[in-house]
Amino acid sequence: MIDDIKTKGYVKFYEPGINDLVNIDEYTLTNTEERQRDNGEKDVDTFLRQKLDVVHTFLHQKFIRPTYRNSECTYWNIWDGVDKDNQGWHTDFMEGYDLFFLYYFDSTKPETGGGISFKYGDKEDSFQPVKGDLFLVSNERGFWHKAGDTSIQRRVASFNFKTNVIQ
Repeated sequence: MIDDIKTKGYVKFYEPGINDLVNIDEYTLTNTEERQRDNGEKDVDTFLRQKLDVVHTFLHQKFIRPTYRNSECTYWNIWDGVDKDNQGWHTDFMEGYDLFFLYYFDSTKPETGGGISFKYGDKEDSFQPVKGDLFLVSNERGFWHKAGDTSIQRRVASFNFKTNVIQ
């Protein structure tokens, strides 16, 4: 199911049920420019934390563990907006996880920005995510991604995993 992760560095899914579980509109994300990990503050509501922990476990069990039996959940982040660091091509391999999911709680459009692009080899794929889009992304060297700046609310969560594959 996730074979493209080795060739393209990403796989696109659609999981609208996560929106129903999380119901993000009930919460205010106070950290709108930098992700939670960047400021060290615990700025996520307790109930939202619990829901995101459930989503993290669900994604692990459904998508990651069937291929990577010894994998583990590391941590998740949630934020609103696009910080400047993420608008250039990058990989997150320095952050201690191999794979991560990006989950979109809002829809984006070309005229408002907020897209996501992936680069692998000499190819590039770009998307304007819609509410419920889920991208599995590899942190392996050679796979790059970047976020487009946006003028709209763009709430995204990242769910991170170590595959614990012995190289």
